[in-house]
Amino acid sequence: MRDGDVRTERGLERLIFFTDAVVAIAITLVVLPLVDEAKDLGKRSVAEFLSEDSAALVAAAISFVVIGAFWRDHHRLFERATGYTPTLLRANLLWLAGVVFLPVATVLYVSAGKGDRVAIAVYLGTVTAVMFMSRIEEGILIRSGLRSGPPLATTDLWIETTPLFLISVALVLALAFPALGLWPVLILLLSRPVIRLAAMVIDRRG
Repeated sequence: MRDGDVRTERGLERLIFFTDAVVAIAITLVVLPLVDEAKDLGKRSVAEFLSEDSAALVAAAISFVVIGAFWRDHHRLFERATGYTPTLLRANLLWLAGVVFLPVATVLYVSAGKGDRVAIAVYLGTVTAVMFMSRIEEGILIRSGLRSGPPLATTDLWIETTPLFLISVALVLALAFPALGLWPVLILLLSRPVIRLAAMVIDRRG
């Protein structure tokens, strides 16, 4: 195995703990602007706050769900990891950079107002980049022989890219119809049904 020596199990645990901490901070940063806004209600009622800041609330909710999905995918991936390499460490840092930038992209989207193509492109581009890095990390684990469990067939690897394909579709839809805002991101909810369907089709053909 090239890519330097495989690091220790203790090092892998530290990498995972560090990743979990950064993801937790990213989720906090998504909600923090709303907390500050809620503290400064002034003469506004709660109903007015919910109405006037509805776009920010929706964006924060979507970002919370997206970051949660990122963490779940990362957890699933590293649950099978038996070690790590310097390349995997660097890839994980790039993955984290995308996760940490997502709160910034959320604020940019809310500040720019609904329908701003650049803000939408920055947000969905960040989501796409993070999902792409997840697949890169998986590829590194497989190539380095650091993934436990049965080996993945080529068709399995293609199925794993389903969410990446769906977010690309969401990006195209959002840029073509900017009035939709971030709602196209919800197409990711189709990931598991599509993956199950693809697996069933492959099993029948097999």
